[in-house]
Amino acid sequence: MGRRLALLIATYRYQDSALRQLTAPAHDAEALAAVLKDPGIAGFEVTTLVNEPHHRVGAAIGDFYRDRRRDDLTLLYFTGHGLKDDDGQLYLAMTDTRRDSLLFTALSAEQIDRAMSGSMSRQKVLILDCCYSGAFPAGRIAKADTAVHTLERFQGRGRTVLTASDATQYSFEGDRVHGEAARSVFTRHLVAGLRDGGADLDGDGDITVDELYSYAHERVVREMPQQRPKKQDDVEGRTVIARNVNWTLPPYLLNAIRSPIAGDRLAALDGLGHLHRIGNDTVRRRVRDEMRRLADDDSRLVSAAATARLRALQPEQAPAQSPPRGPAREVSAPAAGVPAPETGAPTGTPAAPAAPAAPAASPAVPPVRRGVRRRTVLLGGLAAAVAVAVPTAIALHGSGEDSGSSGSSAAPDPVTEVLFSPDGEKLLTAGYLEPVVTRWDPATGRRTGTVTVGEDATGVYSMALSPDGKTLAEADGDNAIRLLDLRTRRVVRTLTGHTENLATDGTGGSAALAVAFSPDGETLASGGVDRTVRLWDSATGRAIAVITAHTGAVRSVAFSPDGKTVASGSDDRTVGLWKASDGRALTTVSGLDGEVLSVAFSPDGKTLAIAHGGPLTLWDVATERSTSLGAPGGDGAEAVAFSPDGKTLATGSYGGTVTLSDVATTRTTATLKGHTREIADLAFAPDGSTLATVGFDGTARLWDLTTRRAVFTLTAPTPTATSTPS
Repeated sequence: MGRRLALLIATYRYQDSALRQLTAPAHDAEALAAVLKDPGIAGFEVTTLVNEPHHRVGAAIGDFYRDRRRDDLTLLYFTGHGLKDDDGQLYLAMTDTRRDSLLFTALSAEQIDRAMSGSMSRQKVLILDCCYSGAFPAGRIAKADTAVHTLERFQGRGRTVLTASDATQYSFEGDRVHGEAARSVFTRHLVAGLRDGGADLDGDGDITVDELYSYAHERVVREMPQQRPKKQDDVEGRTVIARNVNWTLPPYLLNAIRSPIAGDRLAALDGLGHLHRIGNDTVRRRVRDEMRRLADDDSRLVSAAATARLRALQPEQAPAQSPPRGPAREVSAPAAGVPAPETGAPTGTPAAPAAPAAPAASPAVPPVRRGVRRRTVLLGGLAAAVAVAVPTAIALHGSGEDSGSSGSSAAPDPVTEVLFSPDGEKLLTAGYLEPVVTRWDPATGRRTGTVTVGEDATGVYSMALSPDGKTLAEADGDNAIRLLDLRTRRVVRTLTGHTENLATDGTGGSAALAVAFSPDGETLASGGVDRTVRLWDSATGRAIAVITAHTGAVRSVAFSPDGKTVASGSDDRTVGLWKASDGRALTTVSGLDGEVLSVAFSPDGKTLAIAHGGPLTLWDVATERSTSLGAPGGDGAEAVAFSPDGKTLATGSYGGTVTLSDVATTRTTATLKGHTREIADLAFAPDGSTLATVGFDGTARLWDLTTRRAVFTLTAPTPTATSTPS
């Protein structure tokens, strides 16, 4: 097993009097050292250097990277001054650094880069909590620009680089300092996220470097908007920094397991299965314990389903390694993340703390949501195993016991996708269990036909219509995206590139989960389980860009109305905004409390609505500030859509209600009730007069937005007229 080593360098005393602006970085280094050394949290072998001359620090860095093995994890941290000379070279200042002799008294970025390049370690983390300046003498004009470009100086395979900032914050004129060295909050939030487990954003029990950065970034920007941390990585798999020592079973899942309603206990198996797939050994051990309890449940259906789930996990031994996750790479995952042996110093991921006997709700661990788009991924190889003991529909959607029906009654196939044609004359619905799209006349509620999306397709996970209404794009369960000509009902092009992503227990799911056309129809965006966002030329099928920044499955994509921006929502609890022409990163919405299930731009492009299984979030694109609308109907937000005029926002909830909100005031204007299970998708008619909703109760409903009543409930083969009150 590899070793986990950290070298922390802090400098705040300088022979050059002009460099005495910092406030005790040693405290930051000591706090970080304490949490990294803690065997229950991170289990690193830590060396700390405070106020040392450049030659001693240089020698320590050389020794730190020398003779490392491939499976070692190294973490180099520096807090202090970063100085840029007039040629644009970056140096880290030590206690004996002189601004007029950086070459011989400071450590250059080039030296550190060469030391890192010479290391065999495949997982190298560099954290720079620096304030930067231009160090050129008074009267000299810098040959390089005033930006620092820190990340560009530390590029290389196997590296993750985090910086607290990347801007020059002060400058010199003679010995006089212009500007203020910023008060660092970056390290403080890094330490807090590790110490209390708050940086475990996906609730899997492990804290990866990506999660730690996202956690700190969101809090730094909130506290000091002028400071923008940066990240760059080129690693294989994920890099586990620590364990969440405060991990407990999510409160919503614990409540479902303890519920007297059999349907709730049955539904909890989905959440337990998800945790088993993503969790570390502590999480997986707790999940298996809960499944064993449910296998002895008084309900025959709950007991059978839990027994089948446990059987699917056999032969089950305590895993020797946390499942490799993170940015998708076409290479095997590194050995880092291996739990430490029970005796001796930890060398992989730190030894797991004992599973809590009576878990309590912990605000530091956001619940794992049970959204429909996440649920589709849970099917994979597990559905067949469950079907041995109970009907598949019951295993996926809950038992008839919760509604008083007999155990032999199967729930209807869910309807999870809905959209109107651009002219509003056709309505299309589909579900992930069947590779069929059903067409309806929204004026009469009658079915007008079906389209089979492909011989090899297993179901429709997402669909989008081109702006002219002639081409249907659909993502399905065989890792493909198909473009169909709706006039001929034939597949005209198949796009492949997303790859299957299997969990370590052998289960997995469809690779392609989300599709969207650009407003001009020339570009198609897709997202998948492989954690990528892909941009395609819809006319030729050529891949324009592959975005690999997400660390979780991408479940939703949307174009801005001007077609210049693509938004992607992911299981990593972030939304990425990308340049549609080439996939370059624009910004990231982080700090969300659940997997992102649906995203939608307002018609004016100024607001992005984000449904992430909890309160609905509205993100102001210009100011990058968010507003919470609260949980729709008291339940988590699962699907969201703006009306064509941008005045109304429709939100579908886990409980089956649809909430209409006034966008200007964010107040709820109506609640539409009729669905008996969670809302999977919804869409406004082009004229804004009608709302279509679909859900896990197997129906589609058309709502008149003037009367706020459901005028049709669409169920094959014939519709039923309804008069459901609002």
